[in-house]
Amino acid sequence: MAVRALLRIHGNVQGVNYRWFVQSVAKSLHVGGWARNLPDGSVEILCEAKDGPAFSGFLERISPREGLRRVDRIDTLEFSKNAEPEHPSFEILD
Repeated sequence: MAVRALLRIHGNVQGVNYRWFVQSVAKSLHVGGWARNLPDGSVEILCEAKDGPAFSGFLERISPREGLRRVDRIDTLEFSKNAEPEHPSFEILD
């Protein structure tokens, strides 16, 4: 079973390669899912991690507070601790 969460990321996260950065982090931690830009300037992420520590590590690494990519706030829209994994890799959606 995996931890699955739907997240909304607020801050300077569009036009700065943030989704590609998140994809790189996801691949390094074996996290599946996707990321997409939203019209309001935020980014939505669906992530599936193998367990709680992997999920926590993913959240920590995608939360830069300084530089071009700056995350001001992460909202958790949905969360499940016992999800069946549906995404073996991490994709960038348009």
